[in-house]
Amino acid sequence: MIKFWFYLVVLLFLAILGLAVGAANDSQIFFDFLFVKKEISVATVLVIGVIFGFILGVWACLLMCLKYWFKAKKANVSLNKALKKNQQSVQVQENKE
Repeated sequence: MIKFWFYLVVLLFLAILGLAVGAANDSQIFFDFLFVKKEISVATVLVIGVIFGFILGVWACLLMCLKYWFKAKKANVSLNKALKKNQQSVQVQENKE
């Protein structure tokens, strides 16, 4: 668990350092979107990229968690069916004796 917190602190430190360095850069970048042409700063592009990456990461994490949750639910249902079947076969064997 300590390893996780260490990695998280290092990652946050690097993200804050990158945002600070990017915010200090006042150069302008020209973007040509589908129907809008705009000149924005490098800091804005950096912040938009970080926010987009965070949202994409959370979305991918949720999809992965849902996938594993459904697999665990399916495995639990199969286990319960197998246990019931085993219980019934044990009861049938006890009745025969």
